[in-house]
Amino acid sequence: MFNPYLKNLRPYPLKLIVDIHSYCNARCTMCPYPKYARKQTQGTMAWSVYTAIVDEFTQMGKDHDFCPAMTYCYMAEPFLADDLAKYVRYAVEQNVQVYLNTNAMAMTHEKIDALLETGFDGIINISMHGITARTHERITGLNYQQCLDNTLYLIDHYTPKNILIRGVDDNWPADEPADWLDYWKPKGVQLEYLPPISRCGSVRRLFNRSNKSTIRLYGCQYNHPLVEMVILHDGHAVMCCQDMGRELLWGDVAQSSIAEVWNGKIRLAAVKKLYSGRPSGRSFLCARCEQALTSTGLIKSLAHSTWRKFFPGK
Repeated sequence: MFNPYLKNLRPYPLKLIVDIHSYCNARCTMCPYPKYARKQTQGTMAWSVYTAIVDEFTQMGKDHDFCPAMTYCYMAEPFLADDLAKYVRYAVEQNVQVYLNTNAMAMTHEKIDALLETGFDGIINISMHGITARTHERITGLNYQQCLDNTLYLIDHYTPKNILIRGVDDNWPADEPADWLDYWKPKGVQLEYLPPISRCGSVRRLFNRSNKSTIRLYGCQYNHPLVEMVILHDGHAVMCCQDMGRELLWGDVAQSSIAEVWNGKIRLAAVKKLYSGRPSGRSFLCARCEQALTSTGLIKSLAHSTWRKFFPGK
């Protein structure tokens, strides 16, 4: 089967997810961070590595006429960095579009003020998993009231339409989704209500892929490996934002360039395998990912994208 998404195969990424550090203060029930934090090497990215990444990415945008986009971090909490504003300012001053993902616990009023002073004007995605302290604290292990207070401060001092509140329903009480929507909708923020996923089988109780030993893959629902590169604190690049087990390393941008890793044999072979439609065994992480497309999923995805072109508001 011809895969039209491969027309997006380009010699540069459009987005980077950069681990300026690898630490998180949450212990979310649907996230494998607590398990992997004990097994994986943790650390903070060297400033020289970070600036080299931003500099090369900025030049890529100029050379290929696109606006580079960047966020931090793929499995960590960016506001745990005392100098987050320093990282953001460096990128913003080079016209890199920065957006953030946070659980809001460490997003203090002082850090919000410092962030906004950098000229930051990107989207901030905030995880608020429930509308009651009982649900939110059961899922995240964080103090609900502190997360809520920090979020409300941000809404009062920033553009609400640039704030997205994300709720992942990991066994919420039956009436909580409606209460969650009713609370946040009047505040003018964007909302995203999602089911949990297994992160390529890393959270085993959530894994719901077919039990077949092999599965034919026709790409990624969000085309992550075609548009974004995830760079760990030590410079290594992994398959995508779902590869929390660091199973498939593309290369090391601390030793090579972004372009060299992006166009390297390891990444190109992995992309070909994901979009080929050939049988893939369970050792290939994409075969365990809910966002990977079977032939039926590919057809549905193409139909949905066509529908959005004709009816963008739907």
